[in-house]
Amino acid sequence: MRLALGKGRNLPVALAAFRAAGLELAGLDDRARRLLVEVPGLGLEALLLKDADVPLYVAYGVADLGIVGSDLLEESDGDLLVPARLRDGRSRLALIGRAGAGPAPGSQVRLATKYPATARRLVARKPWGAEILTLSGSVEIAPLLDLADLALDVVQTGRTLRENGLVELEVVAEVAPCLVANRASYLRRREWINDLVSRLEAAGVVT
Repeated sequence: MRLALGKGRNLPVALAAFRAAGLELAGLDDRARRLLVEVPGLGLEALLLKDADVPLYVAYGVADLGIVGSDLLEESDGDLLVPARLRDGRSRLALIGRAGAGPAPGSQVRLATKYPATARRLVARKPWGAEILTLSGSVEIAPLLDLADLALDVVQTGRTLRENGLVELEVVAEVAPCLVANRASYLRRREWINDLVSRLEAAGVVT
């Protein structure tokens, strides 16, 4: 079995969840330089990837399982199973801007985000329109420097926003780290995967 883990904010949460379930994935942290790590005694290999690449590796069967944020799943075209969501590491996807900067009905704004597909679905439900600017990082600074009127991004504590005079104008969705499975892998290794989910449930770390 091969497990894909992103190196970003979900990695410590995922490792803690597996540890609570009795699976010690030693040698895997955000300082690791190896990209493929064998986990002794578990019949498991772990891939360390960029967060955004995890859904693709699992969808194409390079990895059987993965841990990825629901924000990235919403951007992915992969047909993945989601057997469980982790309790910890939750955040929120929010519209961000200056206080009082919410668009008026019929207006047209610029919206900066790392999540263009999600942004398009959001704007389609709104009474205002938007030009969507796709950024790879530093999304919050876009409304601060007037590159965009609004930003759509993940917020954890909100500290960065407060320190820069920005606010959450609207919470769009809860974001949770998800255990995802390749459909063919699930059919082949259903017992192994169900046992893993059962151990995570018994540890109280998933919903």
